Amino acid sequence: MKNSKQNYAFKPIGILALFLILMMICLPFSGCLGNSGDGSGNKETMTVTDAFGRTVEVPDNPEKIAVSGSGSMRYFVYLNVVDRVVAVDYQDNSSNLMPKDKRPYALAHPEIKEKPLLGTSKGVVDAEKLLAANPDVLFYSATSSNDITAADQIQNKTGIPVVLFFSGNYITEKEKIDETLLMLGKILHKDSRAKEVIGFFENTTKDLENRIKNVSASDKTVFVGGVAYNGPHGLNGTNPIYMPFDILNADNVARGVPLSGPSTGYALVSKEIILEWDPVIIFVDVETVTAAGGGAFSELKNDPSYKGLAAAKNGEIYAVNPHTSMGVNHETALANCYYVGKILYPEQFADVDPAEKADEIYTFIVGAPVFEQIQKNADGLSYTKVDLAQI
Repeated sequence: MKNSKQNYAFKPIGILALFLILMMICLPFSGCLGNSGDGSGNKETMTVTDAFGRTVEVPDNPEKIAVSGSGSMRYFVYLNVVDRVVAVDYQDNSSNLMPKDKRPYALAHPEIKEKPLLGTSKGVVDAEKLLAANPDVLFYSATSSNDITAADQIQNKTGIPVVLFFSGNYITEKEKIDETLLMLGKILHKDSRAKEVIGFFENTTKDLENRIKNVSASDKTVFVGGVAYNGPHGLNGTNPIYMPFDILNADNVARGVPLSGPSTGYALVSKEIILEWDPVIIFVDVETVTAAGGGAFSELKNDPSYKGLAAAKNGEIYAVNPHTSMGVNHETALANCYYVGKILYPEQFADVDPAEKADEIYTFIVGAPVFEQIQKNADGLSYTKVDLAQI
């Protein structure tokens, strides 16, 4: 009599057949392969180290992204991925009323303000709103390691990966900005565009430097006032590392002053020190027109002390576009270089029309020529010699 156990023994070929059948049943269901059930399907993932050293696993080439933080949409406009954005920061949403907006990226893409918002103020992410938007990843604009805790909390609470990216200025933090653009380009499969943007800034900077390389540094002392930082300011809001002055080797009287806002280069100085410096030429950031009392232009016109400045008495007051608004608008800082260059080195910049050059820069970086819109929102003052009597 045969051993009854043999009736229950599987032959090797039977095991193989059973395995194949199970695989065929399992393949259509992502859960069998260990994928999440959040709607991301079978997307591959990649592990990245974000701008502040956090290791994050994110979907490779995400189709839906959310962005948060001051000026957080800027780099995503640079990289041409506005169509992937499903939720934005309060500052980029229509809830944040800015009737005289001068941010190039926002003017070039008015559709941004119609996208769902993530919170009720800058950098605030409401977990429910984030989950409702259902992005593959949240990109969070940061300027320091203080933002790491917030990013970790959002990620742990929602299960949505959070990538910190760096927002700063191109004078002292260019390397970090370039690294951030390359990181974002890698995640979004926009490597070529990221390199194009970096190359554009570098090549444009070289053009500026080449124009003055055989010329003695301007002996005229200069000052930029009315610089915005968390809102508009009067003449005493300045920038010791102002990009046009730095690239063009101008004698910035505020150079060396400690920064109040390192991420943008902002510094607040006293009226007394401005009077002591008595700059020969004053450039005024036009965002000052939205300040209480009229800002820097009103001060230069009406304040008895400021009226005694050499620049005010000699009519050497010039208006430049705001390079800081929700962070640094690097493209405006670059465009301002050509206007400042034309004032300080007229022969070397004789071939330049600053407005046309600005639109060339804006078109490449943000996708549209927005100088005219900025000028309109600046009461027509952009890139003009200002007659204080007409203010």
